[in-house]
Amino acid sequence: MRITPLDIRKQPFRRTMRGFDPDAVNSFLEMVASEYESIIGENNGFATRIKNLELRLEGYEKIERMLNETLLTAQKATDEARVNAQKEAELIIKDAMVRAQRYEDEARTRVHDLESEAITLRNQRDSFLARFKAMLTTQLNLLGVVSGELRGLQGEDGPVMELAEETVMDDVPPQPDVTAMD
Repeated sequence: MRITPLDIRKQPFRRTMRGFDPDAVNSFLEMVASEYESIIGENNGFATRIKNLELRLEGYEKIERMLNETLLTAQKATDEARVNAQKEAELIIKDAMVRAQRYEDEARTRVHDLESEAITLRNQRDSFLARFKAMLTTQLNLLGVVSGELRGLQGEDGPVMELAEETVMDDVPPQPDVTAMD
């Protein structure tokens, strides 16, 4: 059972003959009750303050937990971002290597095609030159024959045949140097 200041003030005492002075006892009880009342008030004030401080502490602890969780989440996100960036970089490098290999293969194929085309063109040139040379040789032989016939006819007609021979020779282009074309 808890004693209140009112209990102290209202506490009855029996009267005896040789007892204490009732006014002094009542005065002392009043003083004890007042002091007890102020202590109870102080105690209630401290209890309220403790309650408020505990609530604030609880709030700070929640904030601390949230900050810790946020830091952990941020750390995980940073780690994941780093891993993802690293994977992405590896994929970009692999893609670049595949592209480079493809470009290199295409370039090699193109070089091979160009070399084949160059060989074909050289063969065509050589073939053309050989045919042209053969044609020129044939034409020169034919010119020699025609020229010989014209000389034989020159004696009969005179200046008309000379004019015909000059005309035939003017139509023949100068013979190119076949070796310079190689």
